[in-house]
Amino acid sequence: MEESPDARRSRAVFLCSMGAIALFLGFVPVLLGHVSGAPAQWPPWLGILIRTVPLQIAYFCAVLLPSLSICPEVPLTEQLNLVLPRNAFRTFGLVLCGVLLLYPLLGAVTFLTGNILTLLHIPAEPQALALLLRNGDSASILVIAATGILLAPAGEELVFRHGIYKHFRRFASPCAAACVSAFLFAAVHFNILNFPALFLLALFLQFVCCRTGSLLCAICAHALYNALSVCLLLFCFRS
Repeated sequence: MEESPDARRSRAVFLCSMGAIALFLGFVPVLLGHVSGAPAQWPPWLGILIRTVPLQIAYFCAVLLPSLSICPEVPLTEQLNLVLPRNAFRTFGLVLCGVLLLYPLLGAVTFLTGNILTLLHIPAEPQALALLLRNGDSASILVIAATGILLAPAGEELVFRHGIYKHFRRFASPCAAACVSAFLFAAVHFNILNFPALFLLALFLQFVCCRTGSLLCAICAHALYNALSVCLLLFCFRS
């Protein structure tokens, strides 16, 4: 039986997404590490741009290009669920409340994870971007805030909450597909200390996306979560 255009698009988006993850989180860092020590001489803000912006562009391309080539007759807003939900004002208000309630819970999860890792004598450090927010220069802080709040939420939600989830949803339950997508989302951040909190955050974002039927809501929730993190690190833990 011939596959439907939506099924072909789903498989193509998934393969492109996994290819982008493998390339920019696996091959490219290794390649940069062999470039005559140049990355060590870059200013921090330039290193952040080089590590984050190409990856997010690859995320956009991994979802948008297959969608445009395989289903050109269907608007992207419809293919990607980039539509406002019903009762948008009320829905976004509920999402805002959900993020505000979830944030301290995930902070507690990270604190507990750190204590467990210490008891197990497993080294665990905060993410490098978090350390730069605490101690970095103004240019680095501006770049982190811009990419973390404006760029990363859109790219990551397109790949993980749409592309990867929808691919696994074709042959698995919603819960299983959400768990696989959340695991991959947490894993690509390469930080054992934040892994449990990121996994739970991803499940929350997937719930928001599925419950509202709008990827825009998940993008906004993700951006708000990142904005809270930036503000907290800047104004509460800035040394």
